[in-house]
Amino acid sequence: MPDHEFSAGELRASETYRLMTSLITPRPIAWVSTLSLAGVPNLAPFSYFQGVCSNPPTIVLGIAYNRDGSPKDTLRNILDRQEFVVNHVSRGLCEAMNQTSAAYPPEVSEWPDAGVSQVASTKVAVPRVGEAHASLECRLKHVVPLGEGPSGMPSSALVVAEVIHFRVAQGLVTRDDRGRVLPIDPGALKAVGRLGGIAYTTTDGVFELPRPANPTPPKEPTTSE
Repeated sequence: MPDHEFSAGELRASETYRLMTSLITPRPIAWVSTLSLAGVPNLAPFSYFQGVCSNPPTIVLGIAYNRDGSPKDTLRNILDRQEFVVNHVSRGLCEAMNQTSAAYPPEVSEWPDAGVSQVASTKVAVPRVGEAHASLECRLKHVVPLGEGPSGMPSSALVVAEVIHFRVAQGLVTRDDRGRVLPIDPGALKAVGRLGGIAYTTTDGVFELPRPANPTPPKEPTTSE
């Protein structure tokens, strides 16, 4: 049977969303805490999220606009305050994370319904999730508008931010005999990733692949004079 072929320009936005979120998996979840100018703490999950640079440590978020062209609370708060926190999502926090994906009005905080604790961050004014295994305190660097939505405003925004502080729960970080940080055990981290639809996955089942050796350059041919 022939493969399925799609010209992206001929698909509805809902169809490209289904393909993107089904094929680009598993996706890490950024559980983003922000603070409005009025002081209302916001908490919402996003799975268009990735780390893109280590020096300086940089992450990107894709945040869609509302259908009427207004920015979602998270984006508006990031634009207003230029800072936010990405909280790690583990299996024990899935239900709380999912609750915060509901459409709350800007003046209502998601935190009480999520049932998680607000803890002061170290370098930003935005609180972090106390129960999270890790949190990344971030400062905004760039916002890039993407596409065009039904209202004529952008359909999404690419948020580029620098991580200025890492917090990792006790017992998860180990070091080698030279004091260098080693990879964190995925099974202990219990990270949750997003799949297509309403499906999720965890890092409980993992396998390792050693990096291949660099190929040996071909020898230069010998010539005789």
